[in-house]
Amino acid sequence: MTDAPATQKAPGSLDLVGAGPGARDLLTFRAMQRLQQADTVFYDRLVDEEVLELAPPAAKRVFVGKHVGAHAWPQDKINAVIVAETLKGRRVVRLKSGDPGIFGRVAEELAAARAAGIEAEVVPGVTAACAAAAQTGIPLTEHGVSDILVLTTAKCKADDPLPDCALYAKPGTTIVIYMAVRQAGDRPVSRTV
Repeated sequence: MTDAPATQKAPGSLDLVGAGPGARDLLTFRAMQRLQQADTVFYDRLVDEEVLELAPPAAKRVFVGKHVGAHAWPQDKINAVIVAETLKGRRVVRLKSGDPGIFGRVAEELAAARAAGIEAEVVPGVTAACAAAAQTGIPLTEHGVSDILVLTTAKCKADDPLPDCALYAKPGTTIVIYMAVRQAGDRPVSRTV
């Protein structure tokens, strides 16, 4: 029986973490733990500075954010660097605003990790729809009033048509449209149907 050399670094880890709607006290406990253990944090534009402060002072912080019309890093590059950093044996956190599974491109990052033999953990976060509903006191669903919840986006691939919200606009349905600021003037949206 042979022991591994003492200099061999343990395999890295990759956590795709939801940062929630911004405030540090709205992070999940697991999100906070993963940040506190991180060696490297790749973060988006909408992640608040107070959330980033939870990472150790020595942790490397890399901005990979995107905003309308300008992407600091293309998604393929983000996929490549989170995998490369993890394969170096580092504890990597890919920090995304809201919940990584709600229009956060987490499927692409998971696929890149799996292709490299990395089992990534997805740590959910409070999504913008839930945070806005809580802040305004208007529930997303209500017994006998709204039993269906539709989350959709106004931002698609260049060649893809925008979702037709009229298809879902039926009594008893709440529709939440993410990333709709640019289209807000073009498409009237009513609070109730």
